[in-house]
Parts: sequence; structure tokens; C-alpha cells
Amino acid sequence: MLKPLYPLAVALVLACASGGVPDPTVTANTRRTSILSAEEIENAHADITNAYDAIARLRPNWLLPHGITSGQNNGAGTEYALVYVDGQTYGDINTLRGIPAYHVGSVRYWDVTQAGARFGIRAGSSGVIEIAMKTALRQ
Repeated sequence: MLKPLYPLAVALVLACASGGVPDPTVTANTRRTSILSAEEIENAHADITNAYDAIARLRPNWLLPHGITSGQNNGAGTEYALVYVDGQTYGDINTLRGIPAYHVGSVRYWDVTQAGARFGIRAGSSGVIEIAMKTALRQ
């Protein structure tokens, strides 16, 4: 009588072991892939260059083409992520080269869906790289 219940008991134990409370390291690692902190830039000694070089070294996938160009105005057809600094439109991905890495407080990559929800149609079709500065930056 116990033999037919054994597979059920094993399945129940395995289901309980794999479910339950989510692993906080998984959430933290997922979150970390979309954010680049000033501390991480400094620890990797990437703060001696510009923001583009720091991102290229620590989060190179943010600089890859993510969308399809369509020729729409206001960046809606961009192939690469647009750059925002302190919540304001800053320019295309090449403008990162003019931002000293040591001025960067944090960098966040917003994929196309998140960018559309946060910035609207101005976000384009390839996401946004948003920089929060430690100090005010003059363009």
C-alpha cells in the first residue's frame, strides 16, 4: 500500500523544495543587469574614461543595436538606445563619449517596453540609457 504513495511523496517534496520563497540573489542579479552604479564604475577602474567607455567595458550589450530603424522623427526609429541625462533628452549613443565617467552617479538601461512606459514615444524603438549625474553637466 505504501509503494504507490512513494512517487507522490517524492513529487510533493520536490515541488515544495523548488517553490516557496523566491531567491533574493536572483532578483538582485536581475536588477543589477539594468543598473550600473558609480561604485561599480570606480571599482572596475572605468572612471578614468568617459561614460561610453565605462558602459562598453561593464555593460557592452547596452550599446548594441536593439531596434529597427524606420525613419520616424524624434528618434522613434532609432537603431541604438537614446541617451537621457537627469531625465532630459541628451542625444544619441555617441553623446556618451562627452560625459566624464567620474561625473556619473548611476546609469540605467531601459528596454524598449520600459522606456516607452517611462519616456513615451520620445524613447524611440531601441530603449534608453539614462544617466543620473553626481554633479550638473553642461552640454
